[in-house]
Amino acid sequence: MTDKPFFRFHPDAYEHGVFDETDAPCAACGKPCVWAYNQHIYALPPEPSPICARCIADGALGNVVNGGDYGLHDFSFDIDPDEALAIEVEQRTPGFATYNPFIWPVRDGAPLAFLGFGEDAPLASNLGVLAAIAALGNEMGFEIAARDALIFKSLEGDTYVATLDID
Repeated sequence: MTDKPFFRFHPDAYEHGVFDETDAPCAACGKPCVWAYNQHIYALPPEPSPICARCIADGALGNVVNGGDYGLHDFSFDIDPDEALAIEVEQRTPGFATYNPFIWPVRDGAPLAFLGFGEDAPLASNLGVLAAIAALGNEMGFEIAARDALIFKSLEGDTYVATLDID
């Protein structure tokens, strides 16, 4: 495994700033982190820190969390929590800063990938993203500002979905 693993349900995790470069030893594997996770780990105390990107990607974080019961997001979605895809999203996909718990979109039984906020370049000018934000506004019954929309995309194809995250 490389020091900078790819996360298919958060493909731009490094660009979104959820990791810091450091040589501090990882609390899970003991190796220099290289990329240390800087977001919250939802687990019973103590929260292990620092944790490297490798240990998030391969699930080794679970070895240092009380009973292996933890999550990297404050969300809900319509997938059996014991299913492999649910575990990959909740425990092996880096979290990102949100104001509120949110709904992680699922289509045809598969979670979508988090791309960023609606106001992020180049999402702000993407017609599929703009349509997803408008569809969310229609569903909610009020206009949604791009800054309040989490943008997700299907792993296969160009299906965009916006989820609300108002501050």
